[in-house]
Amino acid sequence: MPYVEVGSPTETFRHWGFGGRQRCSGVGDDGGGFGENLRFYFLFFALCLLPCRSFAEASHSAEAAHYLSKAIAAYDAEDYGAAKTELALALEREPNFAEAYILKGLLLNHDGQADEARAAFKHAVDLNPRLPEKMREHLEQQAHEVEQNLTEEDFSHFHLQFHGADQRAEAWEAVKYLDDAYNYLGSQFGIFPPEKITVIIFSTEEFWDAWNAPMWLGGFFDKRDGKVRVRIDNPPGGNDEMQRRLRHEFTHAFIHQLYPNDLPMWFQEGVAQYYAYANPSDSFWKDTRLEELRKTTQGAPWMDMAKIQDIIAKKNAPPGYIYLAYLESEALALYVAKEHGESWVPSLLEHLRSGSNFEDAFKQAVGVTPAAAMEQLRQSWE
Repeated sequence: MPYVEVGSPTETFRHWGFGGRQRCSGVGDDGGGFGENLRFYFLFFALCLLPCRSFAEASHSAEAAHYLSKAIAAYDAEDYGAAKTELALALEREPNFAEAYILKGLLLNHDGQADEARAAFKHAVDLNPRLPEKMREHLEQQAHEVEQNLTEEDFSHFHLQFHGADQRAEAWEAVKYLDDAYNYLGSQFGIFPPEKITVIIFSTEEFWDAWNAPMWLGGFFDKRDGKVRVRIDNPPGGNDEMQRRLRHEFTHAFIHQLYPNDLPMWFQEGVAQYYAYANPSDSFWKDTRLEELRKTTQGAPWMDMAKIQDIIAKKNAPPGYIYLAYLESEALALYVAKEHGESWVPSLLEHLRSGSNFEDAFKQAVGVTPAAAMEQLRQSWE
């Protein structure tokens, strides 16, 4: 699961034009003041792969793929006129070139034609329903090729992979933070992961090269291979921010080893953020962080549990809503810990491991349903 970094959150919400707190059980195309629906997040990243070894070449003419590659290069260089010219040549040669319609959507969106952009994205998937899956597979294949040539080193609780001697110092620094998180969570849960956790360390540039990750993504945990991938750089928040980044992703890996079944997205991300910010030396850290979240989200719409789940899982909403879903998830995890005690997460996991479903386990641990807890949080902030 990703660790999201966003600067100036209060200004972000003001910029996106929220007028006041409201309930939100659905995100429409107008997005409550967010502007255009940027539902093509991951498609944009995948487009960067097309100039080299494009999977488009397998099903379309080399000439059309060549023009599309030139169009993408022009788009990356912000030469939008040239991008449109090259794109037109690609579509002239291959009128049903699904990948080309993604770039067309990006260009239309840049021109402020949101409805036409959405139509282009829809047409791309209509032409090739497996397009998103193919892009993801291609992205992952390239990333795993990059990861094959890493230096590996074993530590007490972690198996680290990094790029040689240049990153050895950063790797050791990361282990220090990871060990702190390991000991803290283990003491909270009264249990430790049964297996070592693999952590792959990247610089910002390497993270981009391997995963075409956006700059706001600090790292992610992939439950399919059980590995944490994180970039080690100099974030605006300094060492504190780096520690939170590592603790967030480690929390995902820790909980997955204890309970490998699916969990609601709000719980996964909210709890990871909760433990990322946890500060046992400060008795009031939960109050302080909750107040920060209240001020940050002031004027933004409330989302119900189903909408938060959908947005975090699919990333199919405008960027402000994605950010808001993470913040409200964290706020709920914090609020429950503040009102019902820090043991609620270990208790819930115990009920899950004993066979309860999530809704029942939450109610057994907290005394109310997740929806009722969210409503209590909402009322406390009014």
